Amino acid sequence: MITTDIISCTASVATAVIAGMALYAWKREFIGKKKIELAAEIMRAVYAIQDLYIGVRMPMIAQVEHDEALEWIKAETAAHPGNADVYPERVNHLVPHQRLIKQHDVIEKLRSLQNQAYMYWGKEIIVAILKLTDYNFKIMQASKDLYYGKDTPEYRPLYDLIFCKIKDGKIIPDDKVNKEINDIVEEFKRNLEPLYMDKRSKWVA
Repeated sequence: MITTDIISCTASVATAVIAGMALYAWKREFIGKKKIELAAEIMRAVYAIQDLYIGVRMPMIAQVEHDEALEWIKAETAAHPGNADVYPERVNHLVPHQRLIKQHDVIEKLRSLQNQAYMYWGKEIIVAILKLTDYNFKIMQASKDLYYGKDTPEYRPLYDLIFCKIKDGKIIPDDKVNKEINDIVEEFKRNLEPLYMDKRSKWVA
């Protein structure tokens, strides 16, 4: 009878241990899957911002963009007399600012993932997110500063910030801002791509 009780007790313990191990394995697999999905979602948002900055900094400006920027600054002048002025010859400097305003949701997408990202990768990924999204503020501010500034040497860095250097329709390699942004994107890739790269299947043409 004692032997039966011991066997029964041992079986119960073993069942509990097996159940616990199964639950642990399930949780690890579930959390791992969520981490992989989040890594892929963050990379999609990062690539979208990289593309956004490229488009925003293109020096080619359509007439409609010029007109929209002019209307915006006129509205600002009317709404805030004395704090805004219309300088028709500098309106194109406001175009990058307007481009970012119109696509603000692209920046917000990555920002919306910050808390989830922190859970898995800690403060380091938050620093990387802030470095990347901060160019949104830098470009917008430089755009306005250049509009209100003067065409003097000290303002040249602002021009290089809001407009990229291109040759034959492509950004040249020594464009400082584009290189800085690319370096940040590469940091994301180094840390996040390995998590989902093995989930890819070979593309057959």
